[in-house]
Amino acid sequence: MRMLDQPAPDFTLTDTAGQPYQLSTAWANGPAILVFYPGDFTPVCTRQLCDYRDRHGDFARISATVLGINPGTVGKHQEFAAHHGFPFTLLSDPTNACSKAYGAAAWYGTRRLVVVIDQKGSVRYHHAVLPFLRQSADELLKAAQMVYSDSR
Repeated sequence: MRMLDQPAPDFTLTDTAGQPYQLSTAWANGPAILVFYPGDFTPVCTRQLCDYRDRHGDFARISATVLGINPGTVGKHQEFAAHHGFPFTLLSDPTNACSKAYGAAAWYGTRRLVVVIDQKGSVRYHHAVLPFLRQSADELLKAAQMVYSDSR
């Protein structure tokens, strides 16, 4: 697990359009919320990301960028995002290098973890839960609001 207030590792991953996406571009504009999740179309992951989708306006009001990350393929992420109408970006981490750097890699794949990074590129919130649980949008929004307020 990364310690809070440590520099956030920056990675360039591939988005659902097949384009490179550098994580630091997300936190340059406001809090970046990295959502590491085990798999597309799984019951808990689907509920979790749909919860974040439904609260997207609240995240946008504090200039927070939500990014979903796992080793799934770009094609699978495209299908998942389109099927559920996600207004945020899903990123493919095929080597799990990003997941490993943030402490989301596990023997069974990607563990459920959320990280909030401030505009200076520091990890301000790092929270993992058991695979069958998920962090609610309310909890995550509260953490992101604290990071947003601290940066003002």
